[in-house]
Amino acid sequence: MFGGDNIENPKHKLTSVEIGSLWSAYISASLSQRVLQYFIAKMTDEEMKQVVEHSLSLSEHYLQSIEEIFTSEGYPVPEGFTENDVNTDAPRLFSDTFCLIYVKHMANYGLRNYGTYYAYSSDQRTLTFFEDALARTITLQDQATTLMLDKGVYSHAPYLSYPDHSQFIQDEKHYLNTGLFTDDRPLNAIEIRHLYASAITNTLAGYLLLGFSQVADSQEVRNHMLKGKSITDSHRESLNQKIRHENLDPPSFPMFEVADSTISPFSDKLMMGHVAFLSGIGIADYGTSMGQSQRSDLTVLYGKLMTRALRYAKNSAELAIQNKWLEQPPQFKRADYP
Repeated sequence: MFGGDNIENPKHKLTSVEIGSLWSAYISASLSQRVLQYFIAKMTDEEMKQVVEHSLSLSEHYLQSIEEIFTSEGYPVPEGFTENDVNTDAPRLFSDTFCLIYVKHMANYGLRNYGTYYAYSSDQRTLTFFEDALARTITLQDQATTLMLDKGVYSHAPYLSYPDHSQFIQDEKHYLNTGLFTDDRPLNAIEIRHLYASAITNTLAGYLLLGFSQVADSQEVRNHMLKGKSITDSHRESLNQKIRHENLDPPSFPMFEVADSTISPFSDKLMMGHVAFLSGIGIADYGTSMGQSQRSDLTVLYGKLMTRALRYAKNSAELAIQNKWLEQPPQFKRADYP
């Protein structure tokens, strides 16, 4: 499938970084495969359904490609999520519009991950796979974005006025806000980008967590989902307040309706896996936002949000391990050390 002599006669074993990247990509594609199978079974808007079907076909392609690499390497293929983790006969839980926007933003997260995985790989099979995944995911994101624009459900970031010429910062105290909690300098475009992206992530996660809290089999899992929903609501409001303070509009989506069904389309294992995935995205976003925001009130805010998100992620991992739902990532053995 990948071509070249390297497939038949690899020059070297996969490195730990390459194995970890492929393993992570497999788990994510496996999760997406099961979620999208359920979405497609319930969707009625044919245009939106075609985009979701395209996304599913990519997940299945990625799974097959990674399986081939692992098999040729003699490395065990992860279990991921199986047909036992999804019930496509369960009643509808999410709207077609939510499914489309979900695919768009999952593609966004995939692009970031595949780019990182590609950058730290040297094996030709792995490089070819992630290059292919990037190209295919870009096409999917374009398709989803175009349809969202056509349907009027794309949330545009705020526009700003164009300056006459480039400028340099003159007053470091005013620009960096060395006095904590001050916000007397307007946000710059980079800071808005991070606030906006994190607000969107929390909005989507909140709707997923609300749906999961209704259908989880275990009361403990339901309670955990409700706790997560409370955290995402709080985080979204904190981020939106910073945007509104500039007299700008925060991200806006259609009022997604989560149906009142209590019949679960997913196993508790899968839903907890999805929570772990979204928690990782949120924590990574907060870290990047902290590093690229120059106003000190924002760095303080992201630090607080990250601390709370880390605590919730730790609780999620503990609950998953207690129920034997958490598949162990590739791990070094003592014998691997020199």
